[in-house]
Amino acid sequence: MRLLHTSDWHLGKACYGFDRNAEHDVVLAEIVDLARNYKPHLIIHSGDVWDQLRPSYVDLARGVDALKELAAIAPTVVICGNHDSPALFELFMRLLGREHRLHFISQAKPAAAGGVLEFAAETGEVIRLASVPFIHGNRMIDADERAEIRMTNYADRVQHIEDALYESMSSDYDPKRHVLLFAAHLHVTGATMSNTERQIHVTESYATRMERLPQVSYAAFGHIHKPQKLPGTVPGRYAGSTIQLDFGEAGQTKETVTVDIAPGRPPRIEIHKIAGGRQLKKVEGTIDHIGEQADGIGNALCLVTVDTESPVLNLQEQVQELLPRAQLLAVYERDESRRLQVLGADDVVTEAEPTFSEAFRDFLKLVGTREGSADRVLSIFNSLIEAVESESEPALPQLAALENAAASLKPEASPAPTA
Repeated sequence: MRLLHTSDWHLGKACYGFDRNAEHDVVLAEIVDLARNYKPHLIIHSGDVWDQLRPSYVDLARGVDALKELAAIAPTVVICGNHDSPALFELFMRLLGREHRLHFISQAKPAAAGGVLEFAAETGEVIRLASVPFIHGNRMIDADERAEIRMTNYADRVQHIEDALYESMSSDYDPKRHVLLFAAHLHVTGATMSNTERQIHVTESYATRMERLPQVSYAAFGHIHKPQKLPGTVPGRYAGSTIQLDFGEAGQTKETVTVDIAPGRPPRIEIHKIAGGRQLKKVEGTIDHIGEQADGIGNALCLVTVDTESPVLNLQEQVQELLPRAQLLAVYERDESRRLQVLGADDVVTEAEPTFSEAFRDFLKLVGTREGSADRVLSIFNSLIEAVESESEPALPQLAALENAAASLKPEASPAPTA
């Protein structure tokens, strides 16, 4: 039996305000063409079809049309990611009906309520697929949770769901007839992130245990954007995002996964490169150096930093002329004349700081004095400083002279009148 696995389209995602719709169209056409040529028995989209919970009409139509094309090739299961809307997925299922070839899984459910789906092949083989859409920390499947489970941590609660689904799809398992699959939009410990995922949903508090994954023939995971083998021993992959969504994904090769599976045999996993997305590149250097890089930059989406000796007018226009095929997301100027100098230990002047007396002398030189000499004012200031340092009364002969002069000017006291 043949499986096609894709994930994390993030339709509607912009980069520095530049919309990526043209790239999404090319990439979706690549995936549909691969499905037509490969002719899978089942297609799994492991979450984050859209980038926003309430996508625009254009983005909504783009995603629905692509999924309908895939469903025309083979039954297609789409599980809800943390960027997708569970309510929207439920609405789709109401419109399509449970018998349609396109299945939207809005939330984690017990096996009998849609948590495990079966798909039969013409040869008599049967795929049993258990799926766990993204689970928010404050929302679980009430119908299958005991009160004591609700009080445990996130990993334990998810583990309870996974164990229950695996137990159900393993009942009356026939190794000659059944193929067991697992699809999820979860963060598994040990996975390498791109730092472009929604950060609150890839912290350790949202990590689930790789060593406790269901023992299936293939596990189709979404949520982590860097394509990679699933940590642990269970065969599976994070299919990853289909274009480089932000600069944390710069340099990554994007992929779609196909899997050949037979009951009782290890899967044959094949990686197919997705070429339709534009590269994201950070470009730095002088104008001349940037021009020398033009051939290697091509039609990339670029953040450009230009080194200049003084401010340059119309810098963005000059860079665009050098990189005519590139999309400039932002152009920054690193002007040498405006750069702050960072001093090292060798640059610091080690002369002693001036004393209070020296600083006051320089102050007098700057402002002068109204009356009397600066030397006499400085002498008084020094006397006051010495008195403070020695914690004694200041010796100020000038003040004593003023007090004596003032006393000599007072009139003599008159004799007291007699009776």
